[in-house]
Amino acid sequence: MNITIYQINMDRDTNRLAFENLETLKRLQGVEEVDSSLYDCVYSAEVDCSDLEDVYQMFNLNHPKDYMGRSLSVSDVVEVKDEKGSLFFFCDSIGFEQISFNPELTSQLQREHIHVVLCEPGKVARITDIPATFKAQQRIVGGGLHTYEPYRDGTVIVYNENARLDGLPENRAVREPEIVTEMNYRELKELFRAVERNSEGKHLTGYIVFSQESFEKEYPEASRTYAVSSDNKAFRPNMGGYSIYASAIDGSDPMVRLENYMADERGGADGWKIERCYMKEPGKEIMEVIPGTFFICAIDGDQFASLDDDLARKYQELFKNPEQIFRDGDNIEAITYKPSEKSKER
Repeated sequence: MNITIYQINMDRDTNRLAFENLETLKRLQGVEEVDSSLYDCVYSAEVDCSDLEDVYQMFNLNHPKDYMGRSLSVSDVVEVKDEKGSLFFFCDSIGFEQISFNPELTSQLQREHIHVVLCEPGKVARITDIPATFKAQQRIVGGGLHTYEPYRDGTVIVYNENARLDGLPENRAVREPEIVTEMNYRELKELFRAVERNSEGKHLTGYIVFSQESFEKEYPEASRTYAVSSDNKAFRPNMGGYSIYASAIDGSDPMVRLENYMADERGGADGWKIERCYMKEPGKEIMEVIPGTFFICAIDGDQFASLDDDLARKYQELFKNPEQIFRDGDNIEAITYKPSEKSKER
């Protein structure tokens, strides 16, 4: 669930409405609608909950490490977001009541937040907003902040500087940066066809990025980048048809008959024009193992900053599932697993 939590700011609560049920709050205010201006936005993230009761349990019994608000209680408001929009629910004495609420009238409890990927031991990596203060960030990682910059894209891994001394569990392995090979579309097609002629069941995946000028509406690069498998009729020999199925890497446009849109295929002069093509291979050598909870953010000079959407998706996918770390002398092996599964997979 994608949620946002709002809580009454005690300094602005001159009528002492915090922790009152909905009926009492309306009576004391003399109006039927909740006064949104009394509230602060204290948290916003994707959480592993199936309904509001799960949300209530999580924010009472098992606070996420990046949550800085008080335990969820009566008078708090939970916003639930999906592709259709937002609904707002008042935490009442018993259960939740849907209400009208204007989030534009609320204030941020923390003056600034940054957009990060948060990785906790044993849990799936998630994209969230955390306070920009060092004190709050130290609470998230459980101690002083240490930085590690293995990548050359303006990002940094932030974790507890005493994690090993404190005996925190090893969390994720950091591998060599992925290898990206740039090529044009003709070279990509030739490579795909050569692989399919001698594939023996093995296929390749490539990426085609279309130029922004191909579209009337502005799209981020992830929406204009399509993952294409060599296992398509257009690249396989002796096929009775010609098709190229592909999907945008951000999930916004799945399983498209790409050849019908591409200027380089059957889309014609007004078809989508290719900006670049590339192949990528994940790095395999383990450079470091990060213990304890850590987050990945951008760095601007000596300040932590927000990841853009493309980088957030990249690192959420790169560190998606937790890992078990095995050591044999100087050799390190990291095996990924899904938290809900007992069996582990490489």
